[in-house]
Amino acid sequence: MHSQFAGFVIGLVLAVVSSLLWYRAIIDPIVGSLLVGVGAAVIAAAIFAYLSPFNEPAFRRLLSLGVEEVWSSRQEIEEPYWVDRLHGAQENCTLLGIAHGKWCDDERFAPTLSERLDHGVMFKMFFLNPESSAAELRAIEEKRQKNGRDTRDAIRKSIKTMWTFRQQLVPGVRDRLRLYVYTATPSCGLMWIDQTMLVTHYLPGLPDVTSPALLVTPPAGGIEKSLYNTYARNVENMEKNTSICIEDGNIHQFLPQTPPEQQPNNPAPNGAR
Repeated sequence: MHSQFAGFVIGLVLAVVSSLLWYRAIIDPIVGSLLVGVGAAVIAAAIFAYLSPFNEPAFRRLLSLGVEEVWSSRQEIEEPYWVDRLHGAQENCTLLGIAHGKWCDDERFAPTLSERLDHGVMFKMFFLNPESSAAELRAIEEKRQKNGRDTRDAIRKSIKTMWTFRQQLVPGVRDRLRLYVYTATPSCGLMWIDQTMLVTHYLPGLPDVTSPALLVTPPAGGIEKSLYNTYARNVENMEKNTSICIEDGNIHQFLPQTPPEQQPNNPAPNGAR
């Protein structure tokens, strides 16, 4: 704010002094017109900066936190946007969510992910643990909604989709796709691609697609107190402390379960009734 005032004063002084020198023929017309023009441009820039949104404390605060854009609902973001962002990944992509049903149902997702993995992108996908009490509670909430789903079944189906996709990859590429289940409060979803995060905060009792969304990047002034740093540290902490990597030895725990009435009847041992 002080620089705007200083710029205005410097521009005004430059324009006035140059005009007087030009008027008294102390400087030639070419130099005089150049200096007057520069002074006028500085004045205009100072006025524009003073009237710009950046002059508002709240706007500066958002920029310092790393917030680039805000949506009141995730539904406002067009569907192609998500896969298009994934297509632009160069180094890393992390998806944190509950069931990732929208991703798994998108026909563009698998080929785009395969192409990015072939280009060396490291991909991590975090699912809410379908065996956790948090998943059970979320299932109760979502069943109450119109056309509600069983959250635990949705998670297991998505895990099966991603595990099947992963098994089809060649070993070198397969290692760059890691699947996790986490046991924690599912308070937000996150798409973290390179240096950009799209974060959605779930509202209790409402569908995930109604969540407010933030586009967050590392601010120019440093990331220590930024939202970008907060979310990044949270994901790293979840991976270390509250998550299980899905592997051959435990995948059976997270796949869709066969209802008892659909399970084959095992023949009784000899002599048993």
